Amino acid sequence: MLPRAKDLVTEDDIKAWVVAAMEASMPALVTDLREAVLFAMQEHKKVLAEQTIVMRTTMEEQSRLMIKTLEVQGRTVSRLIAFGALSGVCSFMYRDLEHKPHAKYFLALGYGTGVLGIIWCL
Repeated sequence: MLPRAKDLVTEDDIKAWVVAAMEASMPALVTDLREAVLFAMQEHKKVLAEQTIVMRTTMEEQSRLMIKTLEVQGRTVSRLIAFGALSGVCSFMYRDLEHKPHAKYFLALGYGTGVLGIIWCL
């Protein structure tokens, strides 16, 4: 009859073997872990650099589009104000020219010229 393994190997033996194996492999584990962490940090740095460039490019494009939109809106508001003023002035003048049909044609011509001027200049 052969002795049982439990009788030959005790828990203290197993504990000693595990501790010895951990102590023996610790430098290699630390080195491998350090290399893995350094590699991960380098890759993360690359990704961050790429993302920063992409985000900056996106923000610059958005800024250009916002500036263009503000310019268009500014021109539109200026045109609205100019059309309102031109219409108001021509309306007052039109009422004063009630009995002068020939002058009304010149006023209409002036109004049309003013509209074209507003469109062309603003």
